[in-house]
Amino acid sequence: MQQTNRRNLVIVRAGNSSLHPEWLKGEAPRNWDLVINYFGDDPDKYREPDVVRIDSKGPKWPALHDLIQAHSEFMTNYDYIWLPDDDLLASKADINRLFELMQSYRLEVAQPALTWNSYYSHITTLRNNLTRIRYTNYVEVMAPCFGAAILRKALPLFNSNLSGWGLDYVWSRLADDPLNGIAIIDEVTVRHTRPVGGPNYKMLRETGVSPWDEMRKLCRAHGLDEEPVLITHKAIRHDGSVVTPEQDRFRSVSDFVFGYLPALAQTPDRRRMLRRLAGGLWKGVFNLPDRVVER
Repeated sequence: MQQTNRRNLVIVRAGNSSLHPEWLKGEAPRNWDLVINYFGDDPDKYREPDVVRIDSKGPKWPALHDLIQAHSEFMTNYDYIWLPDDDLLASKADINRLFELMQSYRLEVAQPALTWNSYYSHITTLRNNLTRIRYTNYVEVMAPCFGAAILRKALPLFNSNLSGWGLDYVWSRLADDPLNGIAIIDEVTVRHTRPVGGPNYKMLRETGVSPWDEMRKLCRAHGLDEEPVLITHKAIRHDGSVVTPEQDRFRSVSDFVFGYLPALAQTPDRRRMLRRLAGGLWKGVFNLPDRVVER
């Protein structure tokens, strides 16, 4: 890969319907290089200037493990590396801003928040309307952005399973500063355009293994609860004030409710959103853990 003066890298596992061409639109400069890790069969697809296409097959995380291991320059030539799914809709400006904030907040692992009209697994990954950034113990495998140092530590885990489930909870175990280095960035949003799931899940079902099985096994291997708890350590509001659940549980709960209430107008599943809001309110008021449990 040709050396550039950009210090940020995006690697996307791309199929034939990848949305990454949208990320490149516009004449404005970008502060990131792009590697397209293509798993389709079209020899001419995604061949364009100022991007690199490298082909490989297989599930996202094992394939990324092999790719990055074979190209150690990805961790030596860049400060930050974003590994998004190919069904995320974002702009060049969104991605530029993501990398700027990674550096500004000195984050180790983070993700942009999801827009309210996104398909999602956990409500905590959606944009909170009242905050700039939320420091958590969880960054979803859908769109993690790594500092190069923690990526070196995380890379061997990419080969742990097919689904990637469970990796989300291990990042905080690898961070030098888990209370201030792991975050969901509400200042930048991307839209997840497809329902959660895909061909890897079908492959797992055929072997009689579920993503939940893989998550529980990986959590056990790293000394984590098989039903992990999602934690927000603190949040920075738009006025610059810092809210922590321990010091101001009422403000934390009200920010949760009023920060997500407007999402009801845009979510693809309003009933599910209402359940998540009610559950979050109940857990917050009674100080109950937000535990991830298979139902």
